[in-house]
Amino acid sequence: MSLIAELRISGEPFALSRALGAAPGMRAETEYSVSAPAGPVAFLWAWGGEFDAFEAALPDDPTVREFEPIEDGGDRRLYEVVLDDTADLIDPGVLHRRTSASQLRMVTGANYAVVTERLPDHESLASYIARCRDHGYAVELLRAYPADDEHERYDLSTKQIEALGAALEAGYFETPRRTDLGTLAEQFDISEQALSERLRRGVAAVLESTIGELGDGERPRHRTDRHT
Repeated sequence: MSLIAELRISGEPFALSRALGAAPGMRAETEYSVSAPAGPVAFLWAWGGEFDAFEAALPDDPTVREFEPIEDGGDRRLYEVVLDDTADLIDPGVLHRRTSASQLRMVTGANYAVVTERLPDHESLASYIARCRDHGYAVELLRAYPADDEHERYDLSTKQIEALGAALEAGYFETPRRTDLGTLAEQFDISEQALSERLRRGVAAVLESTIGELGDGERPRHRTDRHT
């Protein structure tokens, strides 16, 4: 069965690390990348830092051969970046072909990236990690789960799923609300405070799994309230 793996990869050299470091808070999310004769080409969205500082640092970044702004979205910009293939970077196209991985998401900061990959099995995941480490990078497996397990995708416990589902169906998240905490709490035979905490943690888990990388680029290492 195929699986989804989320990993944090860090080390040197890392693509765009100097340019991203010159603009504190800047993140880059790869839209897609291809292999080309001039070197790996990445189309990526950047956000979160000063664009002037980022663009001023790109020509001096040893991992960048060429770059071109493609689209200005106001608080985010799309760039085409040709990476320097002499910088000893991992070619993502080669890595994916050799491990049968398919990249779903990649968010890059200075000296690290958080990637989400679809792989055919655990053996392929082990090969992916080994190849990255052989290249000198540190790899941390944040989590892995079956590709068809949506609950694991959002890191929700069964109780959180039930509470969020009931609240959504009853109109708790609508404006104005069609129900209240007291009514919902009676369904689960728990206190209003306990239900409020369960809903809060469930919503936080969904947000972490969808936009959590916008903050510090990685999810918490330990979650003590996972099954409450």
